[in-house]
Amino acid sequence: MAKKIIRYKKPKNINIGMVVFAVIFLYLIVVLIQYAIKPKIQMYEVLEGDIANDSYYTGVILRTETVVSSEGSGYINYYIQEKERAAVGNLVYTVDADGSVASYLDQTAGEESRLSDEDLKELKSVLQSFSASYSDDRFYEVYDTNTTLSSMLMEYINLSALQEMTDSGQSLSLQRCYASSSGIVVYSTDGYEGLTAEQVTADTFSKENYQKNTYSGGQSVESGSPVYKVITEDAWSVMIPLTEEELSNYTDVTTVSVRFPQKDLEAEAAFSIVTGADGASYGKLDLTKYMVQFAGDRFVEVEVKNSQVSGLKIPQTAVTEKEAYKIPMDFLTMGGNSSNEGFYRETSDGGIEFVEADILRETTGEEEGDFCFVSTEDFQDGNTLVLPDSNERYQIGEKETLKGVYNINRGYAVFKYVEILDENSEYCIVRKNVSYSIRNYDHIVLNASMVSDQDIIR
Repeated sequence: MAKKIIRYKKPKNINIGMVVFAVIFLYLIVVLIQYAIKPKIQMYEVLEGDIANDSYYTGVILRTETVVSSEGSGYINYYIQEKERAAVGNLVYTVDADGSVASYLDQTAGEESRLSDEDLKELKSVLQSFSASYSDDRFYEVYDTNTTLSSMLMEYINLSALQEMTDSGQSLSLQRCYASSSGIVVYSTDGYEGLTAEQVTADTFSKENYQKNTYSGGQSVESGSPVYKVITEDAWSVMIPLTEEELSNYTDVTTVSVRFPQKDLEAEAAFSIVTGADGASYGKLDLTKYMVQFAGDRFVEVEVKNSQVSGLKIPQTAVTEKEAYKIPMDFLTMGGNSSNEGFYRETSDGGIEFVEADILRETTGEEEGDFCFVSTEDFQDGNTLVLPDSNERYQIGEKETLKGVYNINRGYAVFKYVEILDENSEYCIVRKNVSYSIRNYDHIVLNASMVSDQDIIR
């Protein structure tokens, strides 16, 4: 008899270990994904620093300068280098009525050099000085040196030619013109000579219609026409245009530090506000140094260092705000079973209890009064504080918004008040050594918007 075989079905057993492992694995995946997509909280270490609020302007130079006109008609030749100081009675230029000097120079152009050994030594000295200090960042000095060398050559050649013609007994129709006042000689004019601070307008700073007339030897001049100008004083001024916002930044400012980027020069300047002819306000920088370096310029790029405040330097992104209760300092005491600071608060049943408080700021002195500021988490509006050993009471309610940062030295965010002294778009400077504030080398949250007070920082 055939036997019927029936297949035995095993019961399904759930492996608890595998389930637990899968759950843990999924949990780790979720945690890793959350960690990857969650914005990272960055730390910033507080260090001492400063902020220099520098402003850049194109200024107009004002000087004490006099335009000198030709005393005759003819061909002019100069005998003093530009930007060189002329004393009273020095020969500055001659006017050659019939062109004899120019003709003599043309006829003898191919002859032996008129430069003496002393002349060549001075020219080499200028070139050596330029070569030793040259850098690509100061390429403009090439043009300054070229002007200096050309001016020196003009002086040496003209003086030598004049001496040669005099020694040879040639008849010269020259009119010698001497300096009537001492000062720096400049062979250009622009019509701004004699301009005063009170005559400045917005158009003064426009270069669109500005014209500068430059004079050189060998040119034909008419009697009475300008041939050079002389700067008679070392003091000079730079006028700068100011916006309404900038004007408020210079309130009570009498001295500023300035820098001239093109020449890499720095100086201290007296500062004042002047009302121009158009009724607008302009800044006036008065200087006593470096006049010669800018003797041939009318416009100048100037950097004004408005202020430089030192303290603890923190990023603007780290600054946040928090409301705090304002309480008279007399009510602050120590009590309970510790030396922690706090206040005695009246309870609903008429008793008194000691409440520890998170002090955020304190003020002293006649200007702000003696107050402390406590976190709003510690009390509620209407709570009554009791002055120890007295019947005096104070009802909590007045609040003030404090600026601060989140300190994370202990691994969680703690609000710390900061007193801002100065700031710009990126950083602010806060006062050092303030009670309940931050200290040098503290760690704070770089972006305060990413955390809240008492958050644990991972």
